Amino acid sequence: MKKFLMLATVVATLVACKNTPHNDAQDIDEELSEIVESNEYKEHDLMKLRATEDIVDTEGGNSIVLTIEPDESLPHVANDNFGTYCDNRATVVVLSQDGDTLLSRHLTKADMQEYIDAPLLSSAILDGLSLESATPSAIVVNASISVPHSDEQAVVALTLGFDGTLTMQRVSAPVDNFFDDEFTD
Repeated sequence: MKKFLMLATVVATLVACKNTPHNDAQDIDEELSEIVESNEYKEHDLMKLRATEDIVDTEGGNSIVLTIEPDESLPHVANDNFGTYCDNRATVVVLSQDGDTLLSRHLTKADMQEYIDAPLLSSAILDGLSLESATPSAIVVNASISVPHSDEQAVVALTLGFDGTLTMQRVSAPVDNFFDDEFTD
């Protein structure tokens, strides 16, 4: 009797597994959808990236605050597949150890337009800032301007001096560094 019950359980399990279709592509699509949904939201028929803020402490004791947030006053960017996106405003603030503001600067994609190809400029949003380096008198920040849900992007290096100076330079955006993690099957 025990053998019969065990055999019946195994057969029932196999039948249940056989009747449940498994679609790897559907699983991947669902995972990607969850990732996209966690970084984006829709408000008044306008797609927005969630605001981000990174705080980096330098060896010299300064704190650098890099913020990206949606700004509805900026031109909107149409994306054929995902709707219309609100562009973002970036803010860079450098604070001394004493809390004094050494630098405070707002930036938009328009500030960098001469370093971005025209087709990319019309279909991309400012979507990221990352600290490249810091010295006692300036910081270098990379600004990412990219088409939502695409690997099309431009990276502009911004050198922000504590004296208020700003210089820019287009840097290449290596596609192989697009993902931080390596994926394996």
